[in-house]
Amino acid sequence: MRFAEGGAGRIGSGGSEPAAIDLFVAGGVLVTMDAARRVLLDGAVAVRGGRIVEVGPTADLRSHYRATRTIDARELVIMPGLVDAHVHVSVEHLARSLPPDDAGGRWMMEWAAPLYAAVTPDEERLAALLACHELIRSGTTTFGEGNTIRDMAAVVDAVDRAGLRAILGVWTWDRPAEPVALRQTVDQALARSAEAISRWHGAAGGRIGVAASCIHPVLCSPELLRGLRALASDRGVGLAYHHASSRQPVDQYVATHGRRPLLDFADLGILGPDVRTVHMVHLDEAELDVLVESGASVAHCPQTGLRLGYGIAAVGRFPEMLARGVRVGVGTDGVMCADSLDLFRAMRLAAGLFKDARQDPTLVPAGTALELGTIASARALGLGHEVGSLEAGKAADLILLDRRTPELTPLLNVANALVYGADGHTVDTVIAGGRVLMEGRRVLTIDVEPLYAEAARVAPRLIARAGLRPAALR
Repeated sequence: MRFAEGGAGRIGSGGSEPAAIDLFVAGGVLVTMDAARRVLLDGAVAVRGGRIVEVGPTADLRSHYRATRTIDARELVIMPGLVDAHVHVSVEHLARSLPPDDAGGRWMMEWAAPLYAAVTPDEERLAALLACHELIRSGTTTFGEGNTIRDMAAVVDAVDRAGLRAILGVWTWDRPAEPVALRQTVDQALARSAEAISRWHGAAGGRIGVAASCIHPVLCSPELLRGLRALASDRGVGLAYHHASSRQPVDQYVATHGRRPLLDFADLGILGPDVRTVHMVHLDEAELDVLVESGASVAHCPQTGLRLGYGIAAVGRFPEMLARGVRVGVGTDGVMCADSLDLFRAMRLAAGLFKDARQDPTLVPAGTALELGTIASARALGLGHEVGSLEAGKAADLILLDRRTPELTPLLNVANALVYGADGHTVDTVIAGGRVLMEGRRVLTIDVEPLYAEAARVAPRLIARAGLRPAALR
């Protein structure tokens, strides 16, 4: 990706008289992530009714608008709100970093599933509020949830209160018999997903969507997978699931069925342009071909791979996916298996892992990594028309990074500085839909101090009910 520095023609139009707008963010280094990947050294964004009216050089826009509020961004970088392609917001913030290092491929069934089985709606709301607070603090304004919600009403309430944009999904499967609280028949699983879509898709003024979803196709019968595919098509929503994060379930599937799983998924119809897959580490060449042909998107979660030893850098094919046009986004995953929802960290890992593993510094350049955390993840979620870049007509989702920091001073190579230097702590202000969610590092939509106290009180109880205990320090 090539960043073009300097002024460019304005996006949008202005009349002879100054037009009334709600918000004018002006004077900053403006990283648009538009088709030309323009970077304006003194840029501005005009916002009305939660949408971007115009983007361009400050000198050009200033005389065209009369703003209710102006934010002086002269010491800031203005960029799109980050888009997290895959994150678990329910439960895991009450069990942060709990699984030991050697959990590996066992972590989901031995650690995550018992916790999700034991959680109450109030605990799930608390965890989701803590997750949303962390996402805002790190500059994320849109996320794709990891299809593990038990009580959708609790999570929708949290996301709505936070002011974020999200695509959510409920926990469905039908093969595992344990934990008992998560046991589902095909009909029950389909009914849960259908109810969630009926009640909550389009909630919060359209900021919340709901996908048809399952935890993992190998934990679902063909009947359930066909039903979810039909549900997604009938309701016009996407289909989302995890796959091929680690080698063991793939090898088990091949041993049982005599065929690579993704080939069977294609035959079942659960691959396509509206399908969002997660991880996709252990694919062979034939499966990569099927993935490319299907048009499905992939959420790449490098933090999880490093934490659990999935083999992302050893066998992952993400550079090939990018080269062949797969819609790849980047995700933080959950804080039980990745320990942080800071998408800047994930972008840095996405840029660096394959450079080192293949000893090729040209792989996944900083500009590409920045795309992964913005417009590429938006496209992976099916929201590229709405978020991921600063352009007229899109939602006014933008973040402001403090340039008066070591990581951004001096600011010489914008893409490098943002990907390799910045992190969530560099974010000063977060705006979503034209609403200021954080300013001066203070989140305005969530009062977090009582939540921290409540989490410290209830987390040990939840962990005990789940039959788990923290590993000893070692």
